[in-house]
Amino acid sequence: MNDRGVSTKRALAAGAVVAAVLSCLTAAGETPPTPASTTPTQRVVVVMRDQHPSLLPRARATQRAHALDHDQLPLVHALRDSGATHLQRLNTVNAVAATVSPAERSRLAADPAVAAVVPDRWIPAPHRTANAASATPTATPASGLCPADPATPLVEPEALHLTKADSAQRLATGKGVKVAFFSEGVDVGNPEFVRPDGSHVISAVRDFTGDGTADHTDGGEAFGDAGAIAAQGARTYDLATQLPHSGLPKGCTFRIRGFAPDADLVALKVWGEHSGGWLSQMARAIDDAVWNEKADVINVSTDYGALPDTPDDPLRLAIRAAVAAGVTVVHGSGDSGTSGTIGAPAGDPGTITVGGTNSFRLVAQAYGYPKYTSNDIAALSSGGTTQGGKLVDLVAPAQAGMAPCTVDPHYTGCTSDTLVWGGTSQAAPFVAGAAALVIEAYEHAHGGTRPAPALVKRILTGTATDLDSPADEQGAGLLDTEAAVRAAQGDGGLLPSASQVDVTGAPGTAHDTTLSLTNTGSRSRQVTMTSRAVGAETFRTDRTTTAGDPQDTGAPEGALAAPAVTFDVPSGTPLLDARMVWPGTGDSGTLALFLVDPEGRLTQMSYDYDGYGSYTNYQHVDVHHPVAGTWTAKVVWNNGRAHLADPPIKPGSYRGPVRLRFTGHGFVSAGVPEVTRTIAPGATADFGVHVPLPAEAGDAPASLQFDAGDGTHLSVPLARRTLLGDTFTATVTGGVGRIFGQVLGYDLDVPAGHRNLSVDLAAQDPDTTLAYYLVDPEGQIAASDTNLTGTDGTTHTTSASLTADSPAAGRWRLLVVLPNPVSGKDFTDRVTGHVRYDTVDVTASHLPGDQAQKLARGAAQEVTVRVRNTGPAGRYLFLDPRLATDTDLALTPTSGSATAQLPFPDPANWRVPRHTSALTAVGTADSPVDLETAHTTVAPDLVGFARSGNTVTASLSAAEVTPGDWYTELTPAGSFGTAPAPQGTGHVTLTARTKSFDPALTSPTGDLWLPGSTVTPVFVAAGDTVTLKATLKPTAPAGTVVHGTLYVETYTPAFAERTGSVLTGIPYTYTVG
Repeated sequence: MNDRGVSTKRALAAGAVVAAVLSCLTAAGETPPTPASTTPTQRVVVVMRDQHPSLLPRARATQRAHALDHDQLPLVHALRDSGATHLQRLNTVNAVAATVSPAERSRLAADPAVAAVVPDRWIPAPHRTANAASATPTATPASGLCPADPATPLVEPEALHLTKADSAQRLATGKGVKVAFFSEGVDVGNPEFVRPDGSHVISAVRDFTGDGTADHTDGGEAFGDAGAIAAQGARTYDLATQLPHSGLPKGCTFRIRGFAPDADLVALKVWGEHSGGWLSQMARAIDDAVWNEKADVINVSTDYGALPDTPDDPLRLAIRAAVAAGVTVVHGSGDSGTSGTIGAPAGDPGTITVGGTNSFRLVAQAYGYPKYTSNDIAALSSGGTTQGGKLVDLVAPAQAGMAPCTVDPHYTGCTSDTLVWGGTSQAAPFVAGAAALVIEAYEHAHGGTRPAPALVKRILTGTATDLDSPADEQGAGLLDTEAAVRAAQGDGGLLPSASQVDVTGAPGTAHDTTLSLTNTGSRSRQVTMTSRAVGAETFRTDRTTTAGDPQDTGAPEGALAAPAVTFDVPSGTPLLDARMVWPGTGDSGTLALFLVDPEGRLTQMSYDYDGYGSYTNYQHVDVHHPVAGTWTAKVVWNNGRAHLADPPIKPGSYRGPVRLRFTGHGFVSAGVPEVTRTIAPGATADFGVHVPLPAEAGDAPASLQFDAGDGTHLSVPLARRTLLGDTFTATVTGGVGRIFGQVLGYDLDVPAGHRNLSVDLAAQDPDTTLAYYLVDPEGQIAASDTNLTGTDGTTHTTSASLTADSPAAGRWRLLVVLPNPVSGKDFTDRVTGHVRYDTVDVTASHLPGDQAQKLARGAAQEVTVRVRNTGPAGRYLFLDPRLATDTDLALTPTSGSATAQLPFPDPANWRVPRHTSALTAVGTADSPVDLETAHTTVAPDLVGFARSGNTVTASLSAAEVTPGDWYTELTPAGSFGTAPAPQGTGHVTLTARTKSFDPALTSPTGDLWLPGSTVTPVFVAAGDTVTLKATLKPTAPAGTVVHGTLYVETYTPAFAERTGSVLTGIPYTYTVG
């Protein structure tokens, strides 16, 4: 994803997720969020219950329009009458966006025709892995990496050859297929985007940021995506000038060609110079691409680390609606490493989620390596299992390749005619281009019928090349564009009925499911199904080297930080895993691990995101089928981001030990019994899949292997998830310093009837900060904690505890989150967990429990609450007295302003109290706007879209809405032309339907949730008992019967929103005498 800088307000609101949640983890140089303001209105999207799935937006446009009029017009009229503003109707999703009052939001949430009222959210731009050319050459040339004849240039990117797209273009070129892509501004007149006949590759640029299409923009994402899909190969470039530090000789020529050069492109500008990146803008862009532009494929290169990652956020709804409308949606998995970091919305099963592999020709050319290998999993590629259980679908080259650029002040990311481009933001448009070829080929071979998105996905994944890499890194394998096109033509592939098989259950149980294969070839095939999982270590070699004064400072890859080390890989090793740790700090420099195989070939390079003040001191790469012999590992002052046109980064200040671990792994069966079927031409056969689940809770990805007698091979990811039992273990490794380092999800089925649920956690390493979240069956965060304690949240411990009072029966989810970084003291951090029920020990004295008991108005009596800490972690306690009645509480911003200066306002921050059952944001403005409202963890997220008028609403209802810090943001409702959105003023209100605070019951602890109150919690160590004091002084008129609950809650100083857990609620009742 691209490296374009994200504004502070966007990086914050979009969620440098846990960094925004854990205030103590805010990296040096980062500033806290500065939200915008609003009044008691909220920007929402009202999602209608009936989505009319049979009325597809394009195939049955007229009927769908009538049905949506029937659903939406009464709602729009009612909203106008209620004073709602920023009304806007959506088509791809049957929804209405508006800014509404809290009362109207509550009314909408109760409307049986409404499925959900959700808020808006901001999403950062993807981050490219390399920059444009600069400065002058400093190195000596590498040999053998330039064309023998400059008149016959190389073709960039190398991905064309690695995925056989070059040969596929002899069969299809994407003609007649329209591909829309998320972008910044782009030059449609760049020669690479003009066909030989003078027509433009990019037929439209649609602006949703409010900047307008003519404003200044970075442009990197747009040029990179457009070039990957449809660059024309119109110009010849020279690596000697485009990689000025490589020392390559003049005449090292190349051209740039896209995967689908005859496809028509539509640029959806969702990131701008002053605004952009909000979820509402992206959802609106998808709606526009489907409804107005009639796109066949949409490439979405963005990710946001939502905690939790739920299926009902507005962007995922828009994506699913687009897929239902017949549009194929492709999404990069993210650039956060392989350790469990796939961000939303890439986890949606309707998308084609693309991870990344190495394409090292350009890296070797820039760094002076005469030989190299490609097709290993790129260290940046987000992998692992998503919170919802999805793996990547397939992989494509992500590091690195060339893209065209236009040197013009309007495009600040272009300082040369080309741009070194990479990340899964490169891999995804490659697959989008391949999808265009598949659609064209299928249509021509099937009498004008186009394939549904699910079939496009099956073709691409079913023809991918199995790399023999872990399933949660490669999915089905490497994109094979030619094989996909041939399968679309009916020429020979085996297509699976699903791109992933999912199995969830209790520890040690076995489950049965079915996967079907269709034989698209002309002859019968005997196919055998087996299974594969990564096995135990086959060897381990540990090395320690010492970072001292930099060596080889003239190397274009960067100076050596420490002496190189060697290690031996035995013959027949299927998988080599390499890890590096060191106790670095945020300002001690960035180290990367380079692996060179026994033949002297550059084979792997680790990755450090190295941006926005975050850092990591953990690096990981792996190699499938490594060459046997003696390997060399180099520790280099480099961030692995392949900024090949830039000078080498400066050596850092770290001096000390660097530990490296090299391990080999074999593959073993996942325990699935072997099955053989004979499949006739054109026929489909079912394979019964009997899956035993491991005894250890968590995710254990594997794959199903299908082999035919003619050599055809197919790998289908198998996502195995074992539910939590009473105890469990989580293994934390590390990340790349982007968004978060690692997220591990564990599901827990909670039976009915329990008074409370607690999860205790203990980590081995107190110096690695971890965050924990307990998510209820509705997707709301019920409890959170961290292993940081102390009144300022900076004291490191090993333990944490989460508690939910009166837990609802159903499937809960525990999230174990590494915010970044690890301590660097060891390669893993082991976390043990224990689940317990009904162990909270709290009693109250002198708290009235009978309405027959009369208390004089104004007379005070002391209440004592005794709390014994039954968990392993110390806790900070406070009392939160609430009445039995609900009230609509108009919130005020904790920072920022409720009044927004359009078109580019700052977001506003708000604190939503616990015991809130509904949240309504309403935005008003003097021009149409959208409104996004989201928790700082980026979930829940609500969006209200402008339909008609200038009022818009976003709302949410739940048994208990996620408490803590939320933000709101108004954005102009696009699309816009060359001129920016108009200036104006907006206002936001945020109203919480919450349990009324009891003014008669007060405590020296204060109440975190009571507006104007200062919380002064009481600490109780593990196993200890404390007494909390409160004063009950009735204030209601004589004769009033008072019912309330005195909640005992925990306060987590390390969390920015300071939320924790609810231990229990003690009911009380009395009559005022």
